[in-house]
Order: sequence, then C-alpha cells, then structure tokens
Amino acid sequence: MSTIKEAPGPRLSPYLQCFYGLFNLLFLCVMILSFLSVSGTFSRSPEAQTSNLTTISRSSLLHTNIVPTQGSSTSARSVIDTISSCSMDNCFNYSRCDKMEELLVYHYDSQYSPDWYFKDALKRSPYYTTNPAEACLFLVVDRRRVGGPPLSRLPYWNHGLNHVVISVVDKPRNPDARSIEMASTMTSITHQTIYRAGFDVSVPLPQRKFYPNLQRLSAMGRKYLLTYKGNRCLEVGSRGGRVCIDPVLRGMHNGKDIVVVTTCKQVSSNEVAKVEARCAKDQFVYDQYKFDDLINSTFALVPAGSGVSSYRLMEVLSAGSIPVAISESIVLPFDSLIEWRRCLFVFPPSQMHRIVPTLQTLNKDEIEFRREHCLFIYRQFFGSDDKVVATTAMAFKSRFFGVLPKLIPNVPLPPRHLSLKQQQQQQPNLKLQ
Repeated sequence: MSTIKEAPGPRLSPYLQCFYGLFNLLFLCVMILSFLSVSGTFSRSPEAQTSNLTTISRSSLLHTNIVPTQGSSTSARSVIDTISSCSMDNCFNYSRCDKMEELLVYHYDSQYSPDWYFKDALKRSPYYTTNPAEACLFLVVDRRRVGGPPLSRLPYWNHGLNHVVISVVDKPRNPDARSIEMASTMTSITHQTIYRAGFDVSVPLPQRKFYPNLQRLSAMGRKYLLTYKGNRCLEVGSRGGRVCIDPVLRGMHNGKDIVVVTTCKQVSSNEVAKVEARCAKDQFVYDQYKFDDLINSTFALVPAGSGVSSYRLMEVLSAGSIPVAISESIVLPFDSLIEWRRCLFVFPPSQMHRIVPTLQTLNKDEIEFRREHCLFIYRQFFGSDDKVVATTAMAFKSRFFGVLPKLIPNVPLPPRHLSLKQQQQQQPNLKLQ
C-alpha cells in the first residue's frame, strides 16, 4: 500500500469562485442565443406566417359558396384587416357568377335599409333577384344613419364577400372600413385617397331639378357664358374640411356674361365673422338672380357640396351646360365607363383663378363638342333612374375585365359625328364625311 498522498489542489478564493460561476452562466446564455438565432434562419418570421394566414383564409373564403351565417368571429375578422388591399382578385368569388346569362343582384330590404333613389328602378330591372342562392352580388345600405345590427350579422355576409355597401348621401361619411371587411362600396362621396379603382363604384347624387327644354340650345346660343348661384364655402379633402372661397368667386362675377353670386346663409358663425362685412352686399346681388335663369349658360360651376360631390352636377348636365367642377381629388360617377375628360373640366380649389381665362381661350368648335358629349353622357347614363340602374350594372360588369364572357358590359358609344369630331381634333387634316 502506497504511503504517498495526493497533494491537495489549489483552493480558489470565494471571489474567484463567484467570477468563474458568472462566466459559465454567461457562456451558456451565449450558446443558447446562438442556437436560437441559427434555428430562426430556417423558420418563417411571424410577419410571413401572418401574411400566409391571410392568404389562406381569403383563398378558402373565395372558394366557399355564401351560406347563411349568424355572425363573424373576432378572430376571423382580424385575419382580413387590411381593407385597402381588397380587389376583384382577392376579395371576390367569381364562381357565384359563372353560369349567369345576366348579372343578378340581391338586395337586403329591411327596416334598417333606408331608401335610396334608384332602389325601385333596380327592383323592376332584369338584374334584381329575390333568391339569394342565385345572386352574384349582394347590396346592403350603410346602416349607421338608421342604427340596426352590424353588417356581420347579415344572413349571407360571409365576411363581405361579393357584397356592395351603398352610401348615397351628400355628407362626407364613407362606409366604415373596419365593418365592411371584404365588401366593395358604391358611394356618392368617393375621394381618390380611399377609392379602390376596379373594385369600388362611384355613383351620382340624385337629380332634384330637370331642364330638358334647354338641351336643344347650342353652346354659343345661351344667355350666359359662366354662372353659379350658391354657397361660398366648399368641402375639400377626404375628411370634409371646409374652405371659404368668396373672394375668388366674387372676382369672376362681371354681372354680364359671367354671373357668380354667393350667400352667407349656409356659412357657420365662425366663418361669418371673417366675411360679415361683405355679406349684406353679396346677399343683395344674390337675390337678384334666379337659379332657373342662370342654368341657361354655356358653362356652370359645380363646386363640392356638403361632401366632395354635388347635386348640381346632374342638374347642369340635364340643361345641356358644360360642368366646371371645383373639387380636390373627386372620383366622378362611373369613372370606369365614362370619358369625362371629353365633357367637363375639374379645377382644384387652389387653381380656381384659372377658370375664366381657360374658358375664354376655347374655340367655338371645342365648346360645342364638349356640350354635345356632355349631353350624350347625360342621356345615355343618367337620364332616368332606369338609366342609372343600367349604368350601375355596366359598372359592376366592367370590374370582371372579361373574365366572365357572358357578363361583358355593352357600353354605349358616342354618335358617329362626335367620334369623327374627336378624330378631327386629334388629326386636323382629317375631313368629315
């Protein structure tokens, strides 16, 4: 048996032992983090997983027929939270419309559905069906004005798939983006900042006055060159900001061929304080003219009303006058079908001082061409509620871009003489036959 004893190892001080333990712990943490980092490169990020979930959820909905539902779960709605990304590609079920000979539309008609001006015309049209099982589109009026249950409780809602939310009002209030989910909109207050081209539809405000007797007058055979009688404050911007433009409007008025008169009656108390000194005089001039007389004009100003749209647009068109719209980024009615640039002018409020000089530089042929094209637009697309329904159906069909061959819209073409005039403007050497 050996008598040699193993020498004891050196003993570490308590301070060194503590330092050594901390070093081992730190080293272990670094190894764990390195492992997680390397593993993360082979897995998808949370954003990618969320994006994929959205795609899968939309895809599954697009290939599911609409069936009665009693509500939408919060988790399902959270999947489809980017309303601005909706289009006919990812928020529409084409299979519902595949075998149709004509576009069929179902309308939710209940105590929570306020009237809108061409609803009765829709019900007597060939596009209307009372059977939701055979409908391609589902129309529902924006309910916030009348209360009632949310859209998600509609029996065929299915997260808004193939639904169109209607809002035909003159106030700056578009359908709530959070509640419409995958539905498109059909509104009269559409602004370019929130308009989804090829998915949403812009419609006009209803016409309140009609002037068919003036349609026969030529552009240069009218009493006035430019007229306007109305409010001096405009709605601008997508959120309905107001701006008073009475100095610019007053500068246009010459009391002869240009009559532009405004009133303070619709101006708020804060705005009156700024223009009160002129109100009495302006009101006196305003009262000297009748609207029905001023509409006999070659051009007519169409400023934005309570919202970005105006009732005046249809009234001016019905008189055969050429509208001069004043608005910031307005979406004109049925812009996907109508060549508005052949008819009217649109000036932003900041460029109103250019209106009169621009109109005065136009030659007679250009003015008459615009008048005739405006009249063609009015008669073919807006002349009655039945015309508006037919135009709405064409606008819905145009969103398909030919994917459904039987539902290609038959859009009216301008008369031959207008087409020839247009060609002659583009090719001055072309002779009319």
